[in-house]
Amino acid sequence: MVGHQQKGIPVMPNRAWAEPALRRMRFGRTVRAAQQFDDTSVWGSMAQSQPNFEMRSAMDLGPAVGRRIAHRLTRSKGGVPSADESRSSTFIDEREMTDALESLRAKGHYAFRRPVAPDRVARMREHALTAPAQGRGSALPARAYPIDAPEVGRYDIDEEYTLSDPDMQDFCTDLALARLASLYLERPVIQDQTALWWTNPVAERELSLNAMQFHQDRDRLLFLKFFVYLTDVGPENGPHTFIEGTHRQLPRHLRSDGRKTDEEIRAAGLGDRVVEHTGPAGTILAVDTIALHKGTVPKIGSRCVLQVEYATSLFGAVVEYPKITPSPLMRDRLSAQPAIFRRLIPTGS
Repeated sequence: MVGHQQKGIPVMPNRAWAEPALRRMRFGRTVRAAQQFDDTSVWGSMAQSQPNFEMRSAMDLGPAVGRRIAHRLTRSKGGVPSADESRSSTFIDEREMTDALESLRAKGHYAFRRPVAPDRVARMREHALTAPAQGRGSALPARAYPIDAPEVGRYDIDEEYTLSDPDMQDFCTDLALARLASLYLERPVIQDQTALWWTNPVAERELSLNAMQFHQDRDRLLFLKFFVYLTDVGPENGPHTFIEGTHRQLPRHLRSDGRKTDEEIRAAGLGDRVVEHTGPAGTILAVDTIALHKGTVPKIGSRCVLQVEYATSLFGAVVEYPKITPSPLMRDRLSAQPAIFRRLIPTGS
């Protein structure tokens, strides 16, 4: 029996009974660890592996747990752009901010009405094509994306190389995006991640490795991601797929960390909430990926996506500190909002 033992033989508690209690304990430890991290961390700091594990485990209690913890923390090292600063954006219309905020709160995602200008998208895509790209799961050295004959399903591009391009820098330090993130998260924010990658039909071979099964992102307590498609994305080109409302509520049996199959989603009655984001090259999305989401395997062609993330703290997963030669625009933004862009290291004159 649970909690009893035969003479001289200890009996371990039933794990199914004990795990919820362990998660609640990890919740408390995560609050304390995150507070200590934010109170004492300096430039270059990152959380240790055990607190990161406990954070991810505590999030099994529900998708709103990260928000609850983040809002308990009393000190933030992030920043909040002003409305005037956000009006300088060349990517989104500040007048769309209210619609974006309402959609994020209600559904967990938003597709902006105005795509990035075609000439700019073309430059950004060319940069992604010439960049050294590392095949996910491949031991081969990084090289330019082999668009005509990819060997693996996903190719990732180094953050420093991504941010060596002025157009990429502009998007990844856009102050309207940072302001929207701070309004949605209700906290000052830090730009904590930039990612650029290609996917293609070979990804079918390794769905989990290539993040093409439903999952939650749990690298930070509270965060918001922005994506921009650098290629046209129709139903056959691997659209970003999202389950509306799961940023707030999830069936209990789907709350554990890890991948979820399409069959599990349908069995849970969530099939009618699945949304596929299609759009021309230049489409910008704002997505709270604590919700269940996935990348869809392209059936034809290759898909290229640029992503930037804003979080309320750097507590959680490993933090990269890329060295960047900033454009004059980026240098001005780093100077105006050093707290938001504290992770980025400017070099050169």
